[in-house]
Amino acid sequence: MGPLLIGILVFASAAYFLAGRFYAARVERWLGVDVSRPTAAVAKQDGRDFMPAKPYVLFAHHFAAIAGAGPIVGPTLALAYGYVPVVLWLVAGAIFLGGVHDMVALWISTREGGRSIADIARTYLGQTGYVLVVGFLVIGLFMITATFLNLSVTALTSIYPAEKVGLPPAAAESLQIALATPADAQGFHTLRTGDALPSVVGWRNGEPVQLARIGGIASTSVLFITLAAPLLGCMIYRLKTPAWINYLVAALLCAVSVAAGIWHPVVVGEGTWRIWMTVYVLLASAVPVWLLLMPRDFVNVQILYGGIAAVLAGLVTAGLGGGFASVPAAPQSIAEMIPAWSPELGAGQIGWIWPMLLITVSCGAASGFHCLVATGTSARQLSCESDARRVGYSGMLLESLLAVAVVLTLLAGLDWSAYRAITFDAKNPILAISLATGNLIHLAFGLPVWCGTVLGILLIEGFVVTTLDVAVRLNRYLLEEVWKSLLPKPPRWILGPWFNTALCAGGMFLLSRSNALPLLWQVFGSANQMMGAMALLIAAVWLRDHGRRWLFAAVPSAILFATTFASLGLSLAKNLASSHHILVLACGVLILLGAGTLALGIQRLLQPLSRDGRNE
Repeated sequence: MGPLLIGILVFASAAYFLAGRFYAARVERWLGVDVSRPTAAVAKQDGRDFMPAKPYVLFAHHFAAIAGAGPIVGPTLALAYGYVPVVLWLVAGAIFLGGVHDMVALWISTREGGRSIADIARTYLGQTGYVLVVGFLVIGLFMITATFLNLSVTALTSIYPAEKVGLPPAAAESLQIALATPADAQGFHTLRTGDALPSVVGWRNGEPVQLARIGGIASTSVLFITLAAPLLGCMIYRLKTPAWINYLVAALLCAVSVAAGIWHPVVVGEGTWRIWMTVYVLLASAVPVWLLLMPRDFVNVQILYGGIAAVLAGLVTAGLGGGFASVPAAPQSIAEMIPAWSPELGAGQIGWIWPMLLITVSCGAASGFHCLVATGTSARQLSCESDARRVGYSGMLLESLLAVAVVLTLLAGLDWSAYRAITFDAKNPILAISLATGNLIHLAFGLPVWCGTVLGILLIEGFVVTTLDVAVRLNRYLLEEVWKSLLPKPPRWILGPWFNTALCAGGMFLLSRSNALPLLWQVFGSANQMMGAMALLIAAVWLRDHGRRWLFAAVPSAILFATTFASLGLSLAKNLASSHHILVLACGVLILLGAGTLALGIQRLLQPLSRDGRNE
């Protein structure tokens, strides 16, 4: 198994390096990047939304915002088809679709004054195209934020059986002593074991059972980093402290937040966390980006960088050292591994390998949500046009590398039967990747299994929270554009950041409590990919109208449109037969919006090219 892990990792890393070095440079020339031209962040600097950022700070914000839980959960589910098709799609998709999508969207937005992808569509696809695109995006963002809010709340209150994370069992007497103490906000009793990981006692089948409180660590970490973010924001943007000091302070804050979570886990119920997180995104999405959003992402991304580095180092160490037999949960032979090719299980659990493999992998290869981040916040902080390549294309490659690392972690950390049981029978892919991470870290470095499991939870929570606050801010931008389009002279208060942020946060909160959301989430993967198809189509029209090469954007757009129409068609037929009317309606609306946008884009591309005021 060791040579297999090393071989796949070397293959993916080499492909990403060559793509970033050569293909991204070719795309840059096709675009006509001009480093001497002021970006929107420089020309329109206002101290709130338009703010030139140092490349390493912007990359941290952009990467943390785009990654989300997609590159972790998506590949975990898609492994039902086998690891070979998943890895091949991750690598090829990121290089030729996802990376191009992110870089081009970011660059075009800054050329258009930091306008969103929807507002750019109004100019190049007309008012009808704008209505189709903005309607699609607003609906999609409400789905994203509500779902991510629920995911965040679940992670922050996570409690797993202690034996599954490698904790030694507590004595029966200790369990009885704990049960005699008052229950906490989640209905559990604190267990004093002396272990580094907090434990509680609950009930299972009428018997007391020891549980590991993993979510409490993430809860304290989230609160601590949020409260400390304004301090770092003042250091970076007001005091202009050197980069090495900013990195050092951010790393220290991360370490202290995790240690504080182990010593003093924050314990509140799911309802309280849902309210707290809603208040946080309300603040983070309305106040200036330098005060909370950017520094918080910069601090939190240190955990993400460290986690990715630890997983990659663990894969290399385990691959070179072997010793898989020492971990009972790890595959003991090639026969016990997740197979290279398993179309039967994939078809049974998810659907046909095309289009469902591409839809399930999602963000690790290409994601339409990235265009919202690129044209919503990142383009307004881009200080130089050449940074579009470093931030957009390289950010997508790093996310794809994370997804490949997730695949390899599952190969090394869980056998085939355990993977199927946890991911599909128990329907808990987050637990699957967390336990696989724990086993990998234990195998590579000898640390307790719970250490790696906590790392997995922190990675997922970090990605979810940073995506959540950015998504609400993006929805606020879109609503501001909607009011300007619908009302001839909109009042000042309706364009204010607090009013629109409150609408977005309030809608997110209410939708997160709706029973309809789990059904709508089933078609979100298709909606996400269609966002990318729309963005690439708009980019192709923009490039064509400005006399530049455009097929490198149009071909990926066609691939994504074909994939999403096929997946939505299959989902529509399946849910119509099952009488899931909400899903039928959602699929129908998405197909109509996508088809209308595609028709307008094709019509524009087939028109004779005429020089107008937009041409350069």
